[in-house]
Amino acid sequence: MEARALVFTLCLLAQTVWGLINPILPGWNPDPSILRVGSDYFIATSSFVYSPGHAIYHSKNLSSWELIGHALTRSTQLPLYSTPFDGGLWAPALRYHKGTYYLITTARYVYTPEYRLFPRSFFVTTNNIFSNQWSEPTFFDSLGYDAELFWDTNGDVYSTWCGINNAQEKIYGIWQNKIDLKTGDSLTPAQLIFSGTLPLTSASRPEGPHVYYINSTYYLLIAEGGTDQNHRATIQRGPSPSGPWENNPKNPILFNGADLSLPVSSTGHADFLQGTDGNWYGVALGTRPQGANFSHQQLGRETFLFPVTWEDGWPVFNHATPISEHIENFLSDEPHIHDYYNDFNQHTLDNDFYTLRTPYKPFYSITNGKLRIRGNSYALGDRDSPALVLHKQRSYYESFETELDFNPTSNLTEAGITIFYSDSLHDDVGITLVGNQRSIVIRSITQAVQVGPYPLTILNNTIATVTYYPLQGSGPVKLSIIGQPTSYQLGYAEGNGTFTYPVTIDSSQLSVAPVGGFFFAGTAWGAYSTGTGKPTLVPADFSYWKQTLGNTTSTTTPDGTATSSSAAPASSETASATSTDTSISATTSV
Repeated sequence: MEARALVFTLCLLAQTVWGLINPILPGWNPDPSILRVGSDYFIATSSFVYSPGHAIYHSKNLSSWELIGHALTRSTQLPLYSTPFDGGLWAPALRYHKGTYYLITTARYVYTPEYRLFPRSFFVTTNNIFSNQWSEPTFFDSLGYDAELFWDTNGDVYSTWCGINNAQEKIYGIWQNKIDLKTGDSLTPAQLIFSGTLPLTSASRPEGPHVYYINSTYYLLIAEGGTDQNHRATIQRGPSPSGPWENNPKNPILFNGADLSLPVSSTGHADFLQGTDGNWYGVALGTRPQGANFSHQQLGRETFLFPVTWEDGWPVFNHATPISEHIENFLSDEPHIHDYYNDFNQHTLDNDFYTLRTPYKPFYSITNGKLRIRGNSYALGDRDSPALVLHKQRSYYESFETELDFNPTSNLTEAGITIFYSDSLHDDVGITLVGNQRSIVIRSITQAVQVGPYPLTILNNTIATVTYYPLQGSGPVKLSIIGQPTSYQLGYAEGNGTFTYPVTIDSSQLSVAPVGGFFFAGTAWGAYSTGTGKPTLVPADFSYWKQTLGNTTSTTTPDGTATSSSAAPASSETASATSTDTSISATTSV
């Protein structure tokens, strides 16, 4: 399998691409905000209900990026308890002024129809962005999201955000006022400074404002058109931070939606700056629909980088062409992803692991070279904080594997791995007890289809199919999920045999939002343990964590299952023993 991964990597490098490889932050990293301080570049991205909140990446050359930490790491900064999956931390703005870094953001703790107004945005600060230590939040008075700070030349500080006209019509616009930076208090009334360039409806969504002062001119860059293929970036200029704004006649300056066959789509929510070399650079989010199919973009919205030039006093993004995966003659062609292997020989997990929402207390540890997860009463799908550790999927050709030592004591105790998008959309393979029989459990979730006059709601919008496969022994079991652009295969290996993959799911089930939901985040690999509504005393020990790049394939056997050994760790011999003839299936609405 290591040889296959090497071949895949060499094939990628064999493509003669003398220029930047996009996305620069693969795997879901939406709403990028970019900052330069001296020779250091930083990007912050949205995190929604993942904890810690707001990843911060660092680069010296704009081509290669390293995750250096997160802005919100404490429960006092990020109390995400029972927060809806589409809520949590929305788009950040990362700014710097006179020795202090500012991360401005919005946390949506409630996101349901009866919540008619937006929350109050806030900012945190640090003097050392590498320290991973940020202040407690300072809240604004205004209601909205996508807030940012701008310091004018006379010392005035402006807060600019996306807000609505009222709680009934909900017509979006760009709002602004002056604030006291020490307290966040308003110094001037909120005023609507721009309504966007699209026809003004609840769907036009002017948002993501950034104010710049460049060559004695003020610019207002915004996102418009929602978050799908109509997403775009437009820019205006004017004589003050509040306008009045002159529309760029070449708007939108970033828009991939005119050609839906492009490999990159839904581009927008941009930010830009001048580099140390005097050139200008921008970042934006985008998706990569697989095979021009917008039902298969499960990695979500990723971060892309592009050149910025100037013409007649207006910035021009990517030479006025659509954003692409390869930009020739621009920066360097460094690959951004590699195989990932963790044998848990350190005392802590790497900083790119996440939990769901804010844990009430620690539930995992590194013990004797294993990741030990102590399950809690929450299961995957419960809108709270299950005992779940997550690591983002970074490639459409990526597989995940581990070995699990777990001896359940009832049909409620379960541990395993998952390909996880949200509470509603996840597919799992684990170990549980069926009667007195230790068994593999595979859970696949599909979206429900309305039948009859009764509409689907968040309570019945998905259907879970659960299948059990008896295990022969009591020892550790290898678990694996093979990810490909349009599918996932869930499998296991017991003893000294090859992997068996009895279940394949269409990746659209992790890419299309169910009724009542939105597609804001992306997929991640996860390891979990649960008591399914009750406390559990049984530890779940995971021996390693392996994410392998490459087009792994499986072979279908006469009994209809699929077998593969390519996802096995290089240090172990692969094997399996399974009886699909004795499987037990059940289908439930979740």
